[in-house]
Amino acid sequence: MNDAPASILSGLNGIAWPAVPKARGALLLSMLYQFDQSQWWTAEQMREHQLAQLAHLLRHAYDTVPFYRRRFDAIGFRPGAHVTPAEFVALPLLTRRDVQSAGATLHASALPPEFGNVVETQTSGSTGEPVKLRNSGLDQLLWEVITLRDHHWHARDFGGKFAAIRVFLHGGGGEPPHGTLVKNWGAPAGEIYATGPMALLSLTADVATQARWLLEQDPDYLLTYPTNLAALLAHFSGRSERLPRLRAVRTVGETVTPELRAACLEMWGAPITDVYSSQELGYIALQCPASRQYHVMAESVLMEILAADGMPCAPGEVGRLVVTKLHNFASPLIRYELRDYAEVGTPCPCGRGLPTIARIVGRSRNMLTLPTGEQRWPLVGFSRYRDIAPIRQYQLIQRSLNDVEVRLVVDRALSGDEEARLAAVITTALDHSFRLSFVYLRGEIPRGPGGKFEEFISEL
Repeated sequence: MNDAPASILSGLNGIAWPAVPKARGALLLSMLYQFDQSQWWTAEQMREHQLAQLAHLLRHAYDTVPFYRRRFDAIGFRPGAHVTPAEFVALPLLTRRDVQSAGATLHASALPPEFGNVVETQTSGSTGEPVKLRNSGLDQLLWEVITLRDHHWHARDFGGKFAAIRVFLHGGGGEPPHGTLVKNWGAPAGEIYATGPMALLSLTADVATQARWLLEQDPDYLLTYPTNLAALLAHFSGRSERLPRLRAVRTVGETVTPELRAACLEMWGAPITDVYSSQELGYIALQCPASRQYHVMAESVLMEILAADGMPCAPGEVGRLVVTKLHNFASPLIRYELRDYAEVGTPCPCGRGLPTIARIVGRSRNMLTLPTGEQRWPLVGFSRYRDIAPIRQYQLIQRSLNDVEVRLVVDRALSGDEEARLAAVITTALDHSFRLSFVYLRGEIPRGPGGKFEEFISEL
């Protein structure tokens, strides 16, 4: 097929293919084909696959990760060639505090060479407890394959224009007011298909600037966060401007309410397709193309939804999410408690055997309001907190147009210099000189109603 003329390939099934996919593109297509098969497995087949991979992960963790050797020895567990469901659920849960305390002892001393390069990542801190972990090239590869699965599930036209309004943590461009325009959708779609352009805008832009930028870009697809989408819809409400080419909105990072789905469809005529992921675990679940349920990416993660007594929830019940990342051998996350809540779904009418989540509870953030009345996404500078002081958890509360309370759980009392350095980081991130007041709490910062934790709260 790679020897066929470009004219033939470009017309295949309406998909714009490059004439010769590069090596990584060919690998992604091969893995995508495997995923296309495994999504139709029965629940029993998928569970068998997960337990087999889990046995490899547990043995590797015991042999190469000091944290897990101590943890498993403490309960008398020695991983073998096989693992049973009963043995697995007897393992203790892994919390963010555990990960913070473990530090480098959570990192594997050796990694199979086929897993690729190891990189360090820090979570976005959406629970107010940022953690540092390591991922391998295999983790990135799985991320890209599941991104392709999402595109294919929702039949996106790769020739369209893709716009993203989000946080760019690593100098990824998108500076307001004009943002950045690149020639294709980037990895992974751009490595395989001849895509349309992609426009990027940072969430440091206020909502009015975002709206003007969207009108200028006139995209086919938009990716952003639900809270930001709600603010954009409110801005467009009552105005004559519309986005005539917009086909769908892809949301990440927060809970999508039925009201938001209805408002987006009414205002822009565009449905929402949601993604559930975390920086630690990668993709956890994608919205089904045939229903509003979410399918767990069971090829790469093993998900549990647990009641207060630790027992599995039944369909229709809401419990805490516990996830095991099956292929992260660099910093294994085994029975990792996300501190999100979810409702167990029912078998999906689409026929896929992947487990389902009916809805996800507890992922929400508020918008920051400047004294001018402008609203912005609340970037809080979390990535530098633990470089300055031993901060376990944080939460910011906007009390008024000029006042922000900084709530901290710390290992020890902070010095005046450390508070001043933190204040400088927060002020720079918020892009305004709010009056900051520091409040220190013991233990952990309380959750809000319904078990939700929000790293930023606006009382306005």
